[in-house]
Amino acid sequence: MEKLSNSAESLLEQLGELSSRLTAESVDEQGCFDKPLRIIHEALGFHISVLYKVANLIENELILEVVTVYSPHHVRPDLRQGAKICLRLDAPRAEFANEVAAFRNRNVSAINVPGWGCDLVGAIHMPESFGHGYLLAGDYFGEESGTQDYEVRAFEIMCNLLGAILMKAQFEKLAIYDGLTGLRNSRAIREELESAFQRQRRQNNGIGAIALADIDHFKKINDQYGHIQGDVVLQEVGRIIGAATRKHIDVGGRYGGEEFLLIYADSEPEQVLHIVERLRQTVAAHEFPRIGTDGTPLPDEKLHVTMSFGIALLGDLTVEHGKEILAKADRALYRSKADGRNRVTQDAG
Repeated sequence: MEKLSNSAESLLEQLGELSSRLTAESVDEQGCFDKPLRIIHEALGFHISVLYKVANLIENELILEVVTVYSPHHVRPDLRQGAKICLRLDAPRAEFANEVAAFRNRNVSAINVPGWGCDLVGAIHMPESFGHGYLLAGDYFGEESGTQDYEVRAFEIMCNLLGAILMKAQFEKLAIYDGLTGLRNSRAIREELESAFQRQRRQNNGIGAIALADIDHFKKINDQYGHIQGDVVLQEVGRIIGAATRKHIDVGGRYGGEEFLLIYADSEPEQVLHIVERLRQTVAAHEFPRIGTDGTPLPDEKLHVTMSFGIALLGDLTVEHGKEILAKADRALYRSKADGRNRVTQDAG
């Protein structure tokens, strides 16, 4: 069986459409690969198109995770979604020669692999701090893969474009999100507060509240257990707050240090009290991993942490700016601290 030859004009049209789509829309890291995978299968005529995520690199071992595989006839059972593949960089299994070569060279590899094995693999390289990147692959079943120069060029174009778009998205994310907690950073959450406050002034519907939260005795945690332990506590608190934040409704951010700001713009104040109280209880009941001096978790040792909260109403018509609402939440937080910590206090107005 011979691979169908495809029109270069048609392929260029597909690549142009891909470029327009990726540069015009906000990037969903997984969704941006849908069109390239279709191009590999439909426009380039490969039987299978594969997306690998480079999950890890440990000394001489490359670990790939199969994110997506388009295989209508299920002819590669080893390439199932979610499968992890461990490859030695110095002596890879024959069927994965192109994957290893593409990763090592950070380019496109088109080694002729007899039998099972992707015929064309391209690397989407990213700095290690953003993850190790991805591999795009196409597999053709037949006596001769017949990989053409224009197919290699098409892979190079797609991989370079995807790499640039993903890097841009990562830098945009860094401008908004705190790298340690995964929540909005201080600048972004302050801007969100002012926007929410101005919306409430226009709507004047009396709903909405904010909560300023602080990890109790955080300095003591750093002093007693070290800053690595403190970072782990911040990460875990960020994860807990993120899980408790309703998507497209609430907003949470790291206000600074061990303080967090939560915005509930579309909730009744009484409802916010219940939501924040549940969050306080969740943090207090959580078992935080205890970290040793070498930075690794200590087996069977846990740490318990509490948080204090101060709540202020967004619909307060006596103030002119969001920062004044924040000052009210800060006063309520101070009372929570003064009254023994690990509690929720609402500003009295």
